[in-house]
Amino acid sequence: MTINVADKKRFLNWFVSHVSFSRREVSWILNYLATHETILKNVCFVEHAEKTPRGIRVQGIQAEGEPISLFLKGKIFVDSDQIFHEIRLNWKEPLYLECLFPNCWSNEFFLAVLEDNPHYRWNETLDAEMATKVDAYFSQADIDGQISVLYKQIDEALGKGEQERFLNLSAEVNQLLAKKSMVTK
Repeated sequence: MTINVADKKRFLNWFVSHVSFSRREVSWILNYLATHETILKNVCFVEHAEKTPRGIRVQGIQAEGEPISLFLKGKIFVDSDQIFHEIRLNWKEPLYLECLFPNCWSNEFFLAVLEDNPHYRWNETLDAEMATKVDAYFSQADIDGQISVLYKQIDEALGKGEQERFLNLSAEVNQLLAKKSMVTK
């Protein structure tokens, strides 16, 4: 999914004006990104920037640690000048930006630009219990979809007076309902 540059710019402008940073250079770097669309085209907003080949983590004063960190091929850099020059000199390269701030999951601007990190997929880090719950959810959703289709076919069979088809479809629904109750246990 390609995120619109205008949405990225809108989020960065919101981020700079609503989140406080312990070093003013962080705001300068974010403003630089927001005003250079050619660079912003290659910026992806992700989680776990440290897992990417070229990522930056930016965090407000509420979070512990460095306000800005560059992760470059397994190394970490925290010098603002070095980070700025990396962005400026390698503007054609993909840049993964992680923004940490309070209530980020309820911020519409952030959610509009957040993408799945291709170097760290959330669904590959689920524990066994959560993976089982996710699988059960999708199995149940699949069964619900099949049942919905069968109910429509049952209505059609009733409307046409097709008793044998009605009985067969009803038996299928009953099997799926039994299967669904096994999935939810």
